[in-house]
Amino acid sequence: MRSAVQPSGLLWQRTDLAKATIRVFAEDDVPAVAALFARVYPEQRWSSQTACESYFREMLFDNPWRDLDLPSWVAEEHGRIIGFQTVMPRPMLFRRRPIRVAVSTQFMVEPDKRHAFTALQLIQACLSGPQDLTLADGANDLSRRIWVRIGGAAPPLYSLHWVRPLRPARYVLSLLEGRAALPLPLTFAARPLAALADAVATRLRPNRFLREETELAEDVLDPATMLAHLPDVIGGDALQPVYDSRSLAWLLDHTARKTCHGRLRARAVHDGGRLIGWYLYYVQAGGVSEVVQIAAREGSFDRVLQRLLADAWRHGAAAVRGRVDPRNVQELSYRHCWCRWDGTSTLVHSRDPDVMAAIHRGDAFLSRLEGEWWMRFQDQEGTKRGGHHASVGAVRAPALTSSRARTQG
Repeated sequence: MRSAVQPSGLLWQRTDLAKATIRVFAEDDVPAVAALFARVYPEQRWSSQTACESYFREMLFDNPWRDLDLPSWVAEEHGRIIGFQTVMPRPMLFRRRPIRVAVSTQFMVEPDKRHAFTALQLIQACLSGPQDLTLADGANDLSRRIWVRIGGAAPPLYSLHWVRPLRPARYVLSLLEGRAALPLPLTFAARPLAALADAVATRLRPNRFLREETELAEDVLDPATMLAHLPDVIGGDALQPVYDSRSLAWLLDHTARKTCHGRLRARAVHDGGRLIGWYLYYVQAGGVSEVVQIAAREGSFDRVLQRLLADAWRHGAAAVRGRVDPRNVQELSYRHCWCRWDGTSTLVHSRDPDVMAAIHRGDAFLSRLEGEWWMRFQDQEGTKRGGHHASVGAVRAPALTSSRARTQG
C-alpha cells in the first residue's frame, strides 16, 4: 500500500478521509503528548506530570541512537494533538551490512472512534521512513490486521511466550490473585497450603533445581563483558544488534530502573573459565519473573537456561516467563516450559525480502532488549502491567514492537 506521506517526510496534510495532520514530533510537543498519554492511560499514575514529561524527553531525545531521519510522529486536529507514534531508532547488522531499524512503540490515539483513520495514518507515516526494517511487538488483532494489509507480516513463532512454573501451587495462586478470583482472606489461608504443595513438587525429578552442573560457575554480568563476548553468541545470526559501550550501558541502566518488574539480575555463566552465555531477568519473589535476555554460545543454551531456572528458584520466583526463540524450542520443551500465545503479535515490515526471509526463518538476534519491552512508558516504580498497550480510538490495543535471540527474552 502506497504511503500518503510526502517524500520530505516532514508533513502529511489532511485528506478527504481525515481531518488530522500528521507531522514530525518535536520536543515542544512533549507536554501535549504526555497529557494525551494521561487521557489514554488513566490507570498509569506517574508521580507527577513533570516526571512523565522528563521520561518522554529522555527516551526520545536523549537516547544514544537518535536519528533525525527516523522521527516519531504526532497527529494534530485543530491545533490539538490527538495521536502519537513513537519510533526508537536502532542500528543493526544484516549479514555484516549496517542497516537502520525503527522500533515502533508508544502508539496511541485519542479514545474516540472517529479517529480510527488517524491510527492508519500514523502507522503509514512510521513505515514510510528510510529504515531497512520496522519492528513492532505486542500488537492486538486490530493492529495486526492493519499492519498486514499495508504490507507487513506477523511471524507467529515470535508471538509466543514460554512459562516455566517453579513453584506450581504458588504460581496458580498468583494467577488467581491477579484476577481477584479469590477473596483476600481465602488467599492468605491458601498460601501455607501452596507452600506445602510446592515443597513436595520440588522433590520431583523435573523440579530438582539445586542439582546443578558443578563444572559451571557464575559471576556478575556487566556491559563490558556483554560487549566483549557478544560476537561469540550472535556470530551466526543473519540479523544482529549493534552496540557500543555507551549505548549498552545506557540501555542496561534504564532496564534496571524498571523496578515495577522486580530487581534486575544479570549473571554470566562460565565453563572452566570460558564464558558460555548469560541471562538477565527480573527477580520477583512469589510471582512471575520476567526474562529480559538469555544468550548462549552454540550448543550451550540448555545449560544457561538451567542455571537461570535454578537461580530464579533460589530467589523465590513462582514461575519464569520469557519470549520464545524459535531455534530453542526443543531446549525449552526439554526443561518443561509451556509455550503459549497471549493474544498479542509481533509485527515486522521491510522492503528487503532477504531481511523478511531471515526473520521468518528465525535467523535473527532479537531479545526484549532489542525491542521496546524494556522501555515501558510508565513510572519507574509504577504498577506492573501484563503487557505494553497502545490505544486506538475507543479500543485498547497493545503497542507495536519485537523480540528474539540465540539470546531470548
